[in-house]
Amino acid sequence: MKKFVFVLSLVFILVLSSVTAFAGEIIINIDSAKVEFNDDLGFPFIDENSRTQVPFNATMTKYGAQVDWNNESRIAIATKGDMVVEVPIGENYILKNGEKIAVDTAARIVNGRTYLPIRPVIEAFGSEVQWDSQLNTVVITTESVDAKAIYNEASEKSYNWDNYDIKAAIDMSMDIPDETGSVQKMNMSMNMDMTVFMNPFKVKMKAAMPLYEIMQPIMEMYMTIDEDSYTTYMGMNDSAGEFNWMKQTVGNDMLTDFMKNDAETIKKNKELAEKYTKDVKYFGKYADETGKSLLRLQYTMSGDIYKEMFGQYSESMPEPANEQEAITVEMIKNIANANLGDLTYIIYVDEATGEIIKMEMDLGKMVVSMMSGMTELLGEVPPEAMEALNSLEATMVMEVLNINSAKDFEIPEEALNAPDLAEMLEELEQTEPVEEAPESGEVR
Repeated sequence: MKKFVFVLSLVFILVLSSVTAFAGEIIINIDSAKVEFNDDLGFPFIDENSRTQVPFNATMTKYGAQVDWNNESRIAIATKGDMVVEVPIGENYILKNGEKIAVDTAARIVNGRTYLPIRPVIEAFGSEVQWDSQLNTVVITTESVDAKAIYNEASEKSYNWDNYDIKAAIDMSMDIPDETGSVQKMNMSMNMDMTVFMNPFKVKMKAAMPLYEIMQPIMEMYMTIDEDSYTTYMGMNDSAGEFNWMKQTVGNDMLTDFMKNDAETIKKNKELAEKYTKDVKYFGKYADETGKSLLRLQYTMSGDIYKEMFGQYSESMPEPANEQEAITVEMIKNIANANLGDLTYIIYVDEATGEIIKMEMDLGKMVVSMMSGMTELLGEVPPEAMEALNSLEATMVMEVLNINSAKDFEIPEEALNAPDLAEMLEELEQTEPVEEAPESGEVR
């Protein structure tokens, strides 16, 4: 179990160094203002071609267009400025100032109301349309927004953070077989409070999980990095309920390079991010509970960035000196060879400061990829546990607080003086009783 926890701690380190359903209401936002619908106006829906159909009158009026209806030719007409868009019912085309534009679905009349496919009509007027799958929202912007420039500027600011706090909530689910062999979905949640200092690098983390609807602390962790090693200090309750500390040190620099904050490392990270950024989309403005205006972005990055980041180390890493280093080496190699596909994040930027203050991400695929193929090293984890791990779904919502004003901390003496996990495991292996072979004829 301790080795399993150690691996999970590595996962969080690596994640920190570098989330579609049509359920519920479909929202239409125009320049971040919600279009209101009701029973009289009709409601948006997804048609058989997986396209969003919206009530013509309510949507185009909110967009600022004049609307008209040609009953003889059954054509809905929207006019804005010198642009006229005609939408014939039941046809797979629209007319933009008389020019025919093919579309892959058709406008229709449902319950006496005219519905139009929103994307081609709005794009014909020159506005941008995005689909925010997490919020079931069609995002329309009448003025072009350079989402990538917003993201790059916010990312640039984060390189100058000396310290900050993080509040993270992780929701997980796994398929767990019961005593009858049936598979049950087990849902879990965990809250984490973290404080990060960059120079020198150190992290304080406390994790809690709900027990009888009350959040109970399950782990306290500190991490430090120097020039040639990193050390993790973990405090957990044992089977008797006693809180015990242990520490683990990986004595080579394969991970420390990722966490450096010098000019050369920052330059390298920027180049990698630029190379593997596939898309940045603007999903509009939202006000948080304090009234701050937040810009919601969707950032898509190729998972191949991790192949390049870790691949350069996987072939040249030194022979591991202990079990913890062996686990780290194996994980690095797994990531270098993993096919992560595209990784998508939702990012919130404070409009006033231009800083990233919130992030939502899908962790499941990344965690499974990092831990796959490690059954031999994690020998005490039974096969059914690894099978359950492969079904893991995990999402994390992370808020960044107190940028450059986080409260400093010291590592507790009991953690600094804790026994080393490698020595503990070695002692356990040496003292583990050897099972004697049964005498001839003896039945066990």
